[in-house]
Amino acid sequence: MMKERLTMATDRMYELALRFKGTKLWQMLYDDEVFAVKLSDGEIGYCSVLGMLGDHYALTLYVGSEGYQSYRLLLDADYESLTALSMDLLMISQNCLQCSFENREMLSDEELDEVRQYAQANGKTVKGRNAYPQFAKYQEGRVPWDIETAEDEQRICDALSAAIALKKILRQYSKEDLRLYSLQGDGKKIPMMAYENNRWIVKYTQLPEPSKSYPEPLFTNEVLAARIRRKKKRGIWECGTIRIPEPVQEEGHEEEAPYYPLGLISVDPKTEMVKPPILANGEDTAKLMNDFAVQLLNTDVPPKTISCGDDRCFALLKDFCEKTGIQIERSDELEALDEVLQSLLENMAEDEEDEDSADEELNELLEKLAFLSDADLRSAPKDIKEMLYNMAEMGVLPDELSQRIKKLFHRKSKK
Repeated sequence: MMKERLTMATDRMYELALRFKGTKLWQMLYDDEVFAVKLSDGEIGYCSVLGMLGDHYALTLYVGSEGYQSYRLLLDADYESLTALSMDLLMISQNCLQCSFENREMLSDEELDEVRQYAQANGKTVKGRNAYPQFAKYQEGRVPWDIETAEDEQRICDALSAAIALKKILRQYSKEDLRLYSLQGDGKKIPMMAYENNRWIVKYTQLPEPSKSYPEPLFTNEVLAARIRRKKKRGIWECGTIRIPEPVQEEGHEEEAPYYPLGLISVDPKTEMVKPPILANGEDTAKLMNDFAVQLLNTDVPPKTISCGDDRCFALLKDFCEKTGIQIERSDELEALDEVLQSLLENMAEDEEDEDSADEELNELLEKLAFLSDADLRSAPKDIKEMLYNMAEMGVLPDELSQRIKKLFHRKSKK
């Protein structure tokens, strides 16, 4: 889900993207043979080159420790056991900038116009498979979006420039010489490209320790906190968080990337009662905690203890529990919560499969329609012709079929 573009990729971005593509660095580096780059703003970025397997060509830049940790989630995942939904949730966790090379149908009309304008103005040719540069920013919990800020533009340009320079250096030195090893191994230092004295040189940097931390927001609603403190408490609730892979576009914020709601799930293991999920933008922690507070106030007897099944949940509720007089603990063995989350994931996976099946049926129907003659289309029932004309007007049908439908049924639809 990509938005209508409000900003354009710059000529500098396209220039470096096409130069990087020309290096075919993916023929030398696997995606886990990561190198670092000292960015212009002083941050350290970690670059992964995709394309050795021949299915997706890209340079991905993970900025700082936070970005690197999201890369580790990809690197350490057990892909053999991942479901399609689990893979979606994994991709939602990414925090990076990416320059990829796509087929033309993967780009929006605005992106295609940008590429063509750049190519025409600079005497270049862009055509064929995996030929079109596309830039995207991935943020945890949000839909991939355009690269919009000058800071992000400079960062992706730094990464592309460093990768181009690295390819030249690899003509003189081997990967072993540069200590460009797979991160699946034990290496703690990796080569870092640094721009000094008007040229790129190779230095080395220590990798961040694999870890994931979450912000610990403060609960500032003193009235709600006091009311919960006064209530009698008993028992334990098991709580956890999960991303819902259905993007939400906030009204009035169409210029921002849609978010994937963060769900706070609670279950009373003694009664096996599952509380209504609390859903909100994961960045709006105040709303999450306020809604949770209201849920507790509407409960006859709130829990004396909350046991959190994940680090995000523990960080989210830590201050909340301290101010409401509830004990909090972290545990990896919460049977009731695990059953609820597993059931929730299975239901979401079934919904996703139903949507995929509906899409397949629609595509099959459109393929059949495309092969029908004009005479066959004219002989269709009136209701069907009206429906097809409306679909063509809405842009749902492929361009060629849409033009045929409009031409065949235009006058009849106006009557």
